[in-house]
Amino acid sequence: MQNPTPLELSIVVPAYNEEQRLPKMLERTIPYLRSEGILFEMLIMDDGSKDATVTTVEALAKGRYPEIRVMSDGVNRGRGATVKKGIFEARGALILETDSDGSVADEAIPRFVKQLREHPELEVIFGSRELPESRIVLWQPLLRVFLGYGFLFLARVQFWMWSTTDFTLGFKMYRREAAHDIFMHQFDHFYVAEAEKVFVTKIRGHHFIELPVTWTDDPDSRVHPVRDTFRSLKGMFFIAIRFLQGKYN
Repeated sequence: MQNPTPLELSIVVPAYNEEQRLPKMLERTIPYLRSEGILFEMLIMDDGSKDATVTTVEALAKGRYPEIRVMSDGVNRGRGATVKKGIFEARGALILETDSDGSVADEAIPRFVKQLREHPELEVIFGSRELPESRIVLWQPLLRVFLGYGFLFLARVQFWMWSTTDFTLGFKMYRREAAHDIFMHQFDHFYVAEAEKVFVTKIRGHHFIELPVTWTDDPDSRVHPVRDTFRSLKGMFFIAIRFLQGKYN
């Protein structure tokens, strides 16, 4: 019996109470990736949803989309911890983490895959909304934009990464081996997890680049400016502590 064709790409999608947004994203993205000829799986990591997210997505998997794999144990861990769990469950040679709202246009996925195919020395690609070629279709509310740029400045100063343009976008593609190393050294469970991954990638010496994306803000975003600003400051403080303790080495 021949071994099955290996998967080129695993897409890890954390989901918490996403029975409305996630199916729309899957209905859009899966047919598109099929048309691009990429062998992939959609790994839906449920983060303890209290709605019908799991049953709705499982119905799609049993119907038209066998590429979907759902993992759920009913525990709410936070986005960072949920993505981390998914990274180690993924079976693809390349692993993409992305959000269930589908805010990044799908055309970025085959473009990122092509970069990694053509450049074997490249290990990680971060999507960015801030490069000259990036496009924002719908902007965030003004307060979130202001806080976002404040966080960008803080991250550049703390991490000494002045050329990096976007620390918070949850759209990152890794080679499998690099992903395992990075996530073994990633600890934040919430908003700062995305910035921590960028920092760990640098500290661990993985070759990375940023590429532009087309991004649309979702008005139903789960980000709360005041609460998440406090969490971000707290998270950045603990990243500094972990660095001084040598936990990233």
